[in-house]
Amino acid sequence: MEKPERDAEQSTPQYSAPILPENAGEAYVAIPEPQPFTATLRERLLALLIYIPAYLYCCSWNTGYAFLIFCAFFIAMTEWRHWEEKRSLESWVWLGCLAVTVLSAPLGRNRVWGDLRLLFAHGFAIYWVLCRSGRLSGGESGHLLPLDALNGAVIFPAKHFFLRIRTVFYTLTHLRSADQKRQPVVVFAVVLALAAALSLLVLAVQELSGADAVFQDGAKRFLALLTPQIDELVLWRFLLSLPIGAYLFGLVAGTGRESIEALRGRGEAVESCLRSLRKVPFGVWIAVMAVFSAVYLAFFGLQASYLFGAFTRTLPEGYTVAEYARQGFFSLCRVMAVNFALLWLVTRSCAQPVREKRSVLLLCTGILAESLLFAVIAASKLYLYISSFGFTPLRLQSAWLIVVLFAGCACALYALWGGKKAMKGWMLFAGVTLALLHLY
Repeated sequence: MEKPERDAEQSTPQYSAPILPENAGEAYVAIPEPQPFTATLRERLLALLIYIPAYLYCCSWNTGYAFLIFCAFFIAMTEWRHWEEKRSLESWVWLGCLAVTVLSAPLGRNRVWGDLRLLFAHGFAIYWVLCRSGRLSGGESGHLLPLDALNGAVIFPAKHFFLRIRTVFYTLTHLRSADQKRQPVVVFAVVLALAAALSLLVLAVQELSGADAVFQDGAKRFLALLTPQIDELVLWRFLLSLPIGAYLFGLVAGTGRESIEALRGRGEAVESCLRSLRKVPFGVWIAVMAVFSAVYLAFFGLQASYLFGAFTRTLPEGYTVAEYARQGFFSLCRVMAVNFALLWLVTRSCAQPVREKRSVLLLCTGILAESLLFAVIAASKLYLYISSFGFTPLRLQSAWLIVVLFAGCACALYALWGGKKAMKGWMLFAGVTLALLHLY
């Protein structure tokens, strides 16, 4: 009995206990080492050249041609910075909108939008940079427009606000080859030494000028060269152009430093967050939209006798043409905006996609059909006002608003029944028509 037990003990393999490291049980987190700052040749040249358009931007408040030259610089520098990026067809559209908006005033046009031209030009410019660099959150225009607008107008320029000064400093410290580059401390010491030497030179010349009259005349001319008289307006414009140039460089060059994959990831995260809102049962939205539809039908019923009276001049009792034409025009447009907000909530918060529930789909279609009817009523009021009191360029703004809202309803119907994205087409239509109105 003892021999089998001894054989079993001898045949059993023996393993030594593992030797654990001193920090056994502690988790390691790999922290990447920060990479040293570098700048491409284009960024270095752009950081120096962008002082010119930034100063022209400050001059454009008094002269229109300065803004035109500034925009030419802005477009050229953006194209140069993102020359290697793949150009989308959409970027050409937004560039054309920017060009038309900017050129309208020098061509003697722009009787419709007036001073709003500058606001629209800034919007077109920022959005064009995002399209040209391929930094749109969804890869193209779409329902992520608020996120793209926030990135282009605020986040990217603010994030890279000090990129220009870092690039300029990098350029000054890397004037030589990589193996002979000067350290930043050396460059700073050289600048201080030269400033101190120049101060001592000016002090010495001033003291010597007191000892000789002839030397004093020459010293005054010499000191005048060292201390030129700068116009106060020019100085203030230059100082103001510094933060403007930093913003422009952050927009043009900083946008190119943003990772496309990271932007797409943030866009997908936003879409995932929107999908997580799908909690509301169908029955809730069916009841809500039924109430909205009933209210609109009651409105149409009360005005049935003069719903389209503007086309036939059949007015409500006690109303003049001016009162009827003006009353309710913008209220109808705001109601259409409310309907867009309602449909957005329904399509984003329903427990399931709207197209999977026939009743919800029909109610959404009814809301959009009523919105189209509101647009037609608003157009009839505008037609009555123009036919009675004449046409003015400013009334094209109201006509444009009606057309854009009508097109928005049509695109929403197409997306609702076709299941395809229509936001991009609506944005392009609104942007192109807005820009073309600058030519009137």
